[in-house]
Amino acid sequence: MHWPAAYAAYNVFRRRQYPALRCAVRQDRPVPGFIHGVIWEYGGTVMEERPPEGFRPEAAQAATESTGYYLFRAPHNRA
Repeated sequence: MHWPAAYAAYNVFRRRQYPALRCAVRQDRPVPGFIHGVIWEYGGTVMEERPPEGFRPEAAQAATESTGYYLFRAPHNRA
């Protein structure tokens, strides 16, 4: 799968209490105000070469264009 260059990298945050819940934010966008260290923690960067399970690039592209972020669920509660 090939992503356009502008969508090739996302910062991913995990919800501390529900680690399977993830929020991906394109690196060229600001982090939404609801993402803060008390509730969310940084979980890494999603790159084109290795998207995590549950991450759908097309859905991420559409969501970040309209809202600025993409919520998804990682299967099996993996970190």
